Amino acid sequence: MLQYSPRQDGYGTVLRLHKKGLILTERTQTYRHALVLCDGEKPSVEQLHALRMEDTLVIAADGGGNIGKDWEIRPDLIIGDLDSDDGSWPDVKRLYDPDQDTNDLEKALEYAHVQGVSRITIIGGTGERLDHTLKNLSVMVRYKEAFEGLVLLDNYMKARLISSPFTMSTWTGMKVSLVAASGKVTGIVSEGLLYPWSGQDLIVGHYDGTSNQATGEQVTLRFEEGDLLLIVPLDGQSCRVAQDGQLGHDGPPGHAEQPSAGSIS
Repeated sequence: MLQYSPRQDGYGTVLRLHKKGLILTERTQTYRHALVLCDGEKPSVEQLHALRMEDTLVIAADGGGNIGKDWEIRPDLIIGDLDSDDGSWPDVKRLYDPDQDTNDLEKALEYAHVQGVSRITIIGGTGERLDHTLKNLSVMVRYKEAFEGLVLLDNYMKARLISSPFTMSTWTGMKVSLVAASGKVTGIVSEGLLYPWSGQDLIVGHYDGTSNQATGEQVTLRFEEGDLLLIVPLDGQSCRVAQDGQLGHDGPPGHAEQPSAGSIS
């Protein structure tokens, strides 16, 4: 059983972890979806509010709470080593963990996993620091089995590690990029792509899968082994989270029709 002791700081009471890890012995409430705010590139206010839904746990990974302050999204919890926390939201509970073997995103995802969250949307996980971006992608690989959906979203793109088979709604000409997140993905087969895959391996530094295009309203991907990162652009669209926690497309610019089930989640 983990124990916590209060630590007084300028912004209120912080709970200090007495043991490595972020496992809590009880769940305060069951959430299906968690919005994790990281201290990277700020999303647009429209994007951030579109991702807020009733059944959403908002977790600020350390300085991610500063983004919440800027756009008036109050986190339910601020977690991390708190070296970037500017004191916003003094009444919000903090979980302090100085462990330098895990980054703040890892701590936030571990907390969400133990709380029973099934779908995650990460905001602010990219930005000026390339090393931080790559680390966050690595963290996504580590936690891909912990959640039904794990999405990284910024102002330009959304990315998800997918399982096989995977089908998503698209439109003609929509950009679709595939990246081998752990170096190699074997036996990729595609349906609905301009440049089809027919069993080839995707290997970092040898075979590229970026900037492909959808030829219609649906793309299906299958593969044998590996960590396949699917990346699609926002193209100025509004983002939404459906009631099942999935991220959806609103279609190409000027297209008002809502997408069918199966959008990237």
